Formats: sequence, C-alpha cells, structure tokens
Amino acid sequence: MVYMPSLPQPQRLLLAELAGTANRYSIGEGRGLPQEVAVAAVLAVTDDPVLLGIQAGVALADPYGVSQPTVELLQAAGADMTIAQQHATEVRERLERIGIAGSSKDGAADGRTGQHSDRQPEGECG
Repeated sequence: MVYMPSLPQPQRLLLAELAGTANRYSIGEGRGLPQEVAVAAVLAVTDDPVLLGIQAGVALADPYGVSQPTVELLQAAGADMTIAQQHATEVRERLERIGIAGSSKDGAADGRTGQHSDRQPEGECG
C-alpha cells in the first residue's frame, strides 16, 4: 500500500487498485501474459503519469529487488520516472527510519527476509 496522505482519497484508492493490478501482471499470476495485455490492464485503472510514477517509485524502493518487473510495466504504461525516482527516495528513507531496509553498498538489500533492524530473525528475542 502506498502511504500518501497528501493525496485526496479517490487518488489513494486508485493507487491501491493500481498496486494490485501492476503486481498481478508483473510478478503475480498474470506475469506470463503479453506486455500489451498488462499495460492495458494498468491503463484501465489510470493513465495518470504521476500516479503511475508514484507506484513505480514504491516498486523501485523494494529493498529486496523483486519488483523490477513492476517498475518496467509501469514505465511502459507511461509512468513519470522523475516522480518515481523522487518517491523511491522518500520510501527508502521511511523504510530505513523504521528499520526495514537493509542496504548494501549498491543500494540493494541483502536479500534476507524476516529481519529486524537489530538483525535478529523475526520471532527471536535477544
């Protein structure tokens, strides 16, 4: 879910729908369909380059790097990639503040799931 309290509720709802659709066609059950089908599904939700860019920014900020196909789909649908880069920076900063993003020197995460900022796996107490 995209945290954008500055946007009006109708746009936030569109972003939620866009997130589900983009993920379904890029990394979910629809990932094997032709790109034109995926792009058409995304554009059926919205063709607003700013909203597409915001969602692409969320995907760019994925600390585990699995959302690159989502970025590519949203870009093909017309996402404003300047907005995407700006939003990705904001999302990464928010993730780092709450201890979710474990970055390496190249900005990618270490690939391990279930980690807290104290580097203990979920469910383990120190």
